[in-house]
Amino acid sequence: MTNHEIARIFDKTAFFLSLQDENDAKVGVYARAAKNINEYPVAIEDMLLAEEDLMKIEGIGKILAQQLEDLVIIGSLHILDEMLKKFPESLYELAQIKGIGPKTILKIYLNHKIKSLVELKLFLRSGESLTIAAPAIGKIQEFFEK
Repeated sequence: MTNHEIARIFDKTAFFLSLQDENDAKVGVYARAAKNINEYPVAIEDMLLAEEDLMKIEGIGKILAQQLEDLVIIGSLHILDEMLKKFPESLYELAQIKGIGPKTILKIYLNHKIKSLVELKLFLRSGESLTIAAPAIGKIQEFFEK
């Protein structure tokens, strides 16, 4: 598993924590870890093989180091797996739309049962209206016009 793949899983974890309305500090820990892992010049897998301390990566403490090790060895992250029992993983696709955040994505999901970019595009083509703030609708329309 590459650092980029690991970082994406940590970023996805931050996103789903936001959907659950988790506190900003916890969300930030995972988001910063994702960024730092993605930019780290040494492969996490190589560090584990060499028995190096993962806590030397900025923003990685004891708990995240253990989660990193579990992720590389087992191939999944327990905290993310638990959240994916509550939300479809495809909701993460909607985070690609610049200018809308997790709260808006959650509203779209709860109010319209839209779980992916494809479903959102089809919904908009149907002529139905989203029950979200007008600026967010504009950002979504801009995204699909590109």
